[in-house]
Amino acid sequence: MPQVVVVGGGIIGAACADELTRRSASVTLLERDELASGASGRNQGLWVPPEDPALHAIASRSLARYLEIADDAPLPFRIDPHPVGTVFVAVDEEDLAEATDTLATVSAWGFAVSELDDAALVEAEPEVARDLAAAWFIDAGHRLDPAALTVTLALLAASRGAVIRHHLSARALVTDGDHVTGVVTDEGEIKADEVVVAAGPWSPRLLEPLGIRLPVLGVRGWLVRVDPREPLLRHLVRTAEGNGTVASSLAGDIARSGFPTSDGYGSIVHPHPDGTALIGSSRAAWLTPEPEDPSVPRQLLTNAIRIVPRLADAVMLSSWWGLRPMTPDERPVIGRVRDGLVVATGHGSEGVINGAGTAELVASVVLGERPPFDASLFDPFRFA
Repeated sequence: MPQVVVVGGGIIGAACADELTRRSASVTLLERDELASGASGRNQGLWVPPEDPALHAIASRSLARYLEIADDAPLPFRIDPHPVGTVFVAVDEEDLAEATDTLATVSAWGFAVSELDDAALVEAEPEVARDLAAAWFIDAGHRLDPAALTVTLALLAASRGAVIRHHLSARALVTDGDHVTGVVTDEGEIKADEVVVAAGPWSPRLLEPLGIRLPVLGVRGWLVRVDPREPLLRHLVRTAEGNGTVASSLAGDIARSGFPTSDGYGSIVHPHPDGTALIGSSRAAWLTPEPEDPSVPRQLLTNAIRIVPRLADAVMLSSWWGLRPMTPDERPVIGRVRDGLVVATGHGSEGVINGAGTAELVASVVLGERPPFDASLFDPFRFA
């Protein structure tokens, strides 16, 4: 079986290590910091049906794997064994068209969707605003601990012989002609039959010296945590994601207008099992760790209070952001880009949702097996 080096200790890299070792590959996982130290440990921790039908197969396989390992995981991690349910709302008439498209996609996937009249909405979630354009209940949505899940997947790989290296950066890829043969690290070269680059928004830095250019942009996503001081919600409450786009900025545009601010606001309120509430979502192009956009937490709170008014009385606890690797069409790039080199990045805000399914596809590519679903949807060269 091949010797595989996986670069990146987030949910994608850890899931790849897990799946490859399940199929008897020899794996070394490299993480420049701690496992789940990036966006994989700094997100809402939800599995919800993706709004893009192309992601259904990859997402459903991911959920199945997470539920499969939950009971016997080497590190206990929290995941709802059954759907907690989602109240999906359209705030105004402008939201209705996008909401209708989303609901049609979710319904076609097989999740039960029911429209809520005023009485049904009061019964489902008494604290949701009554002056909304429409509301529906979706029988879907699992809360989970994303950092613990990531570590669990890595530990499962280690139990089958994988070597997990923390605080070891991959600096460059080693080539022999057009074939990738290993990775240069801070401690020297590690030889490999196959290298899987799953380093999120940092993946292009390894690929570009080989002339491989993927349009993966780092996108900052904020979250806010509040304490309602008493239980307010039983289900997830959310709107559609919004129609904002994320693109690279031109230097001249920044000189004229300043740094980019967040675009593509949606709203999702996540009643955490610890009694707090997590509020998202936003996205803005990331240049360096600074400058931040301090207006984002305020806008997230404004949007959340619009749909759950009593959140105005919740105690503000914290806010933070994570960097999400996003592509122009918001689908990941997964596949072979050179002999001996496979990429798996560009999952945006849905790395947890699609992590284990991504790993199944990666393993099939590395081992020369038939893909478990249509791999052309995630072709790394589709933007050429």
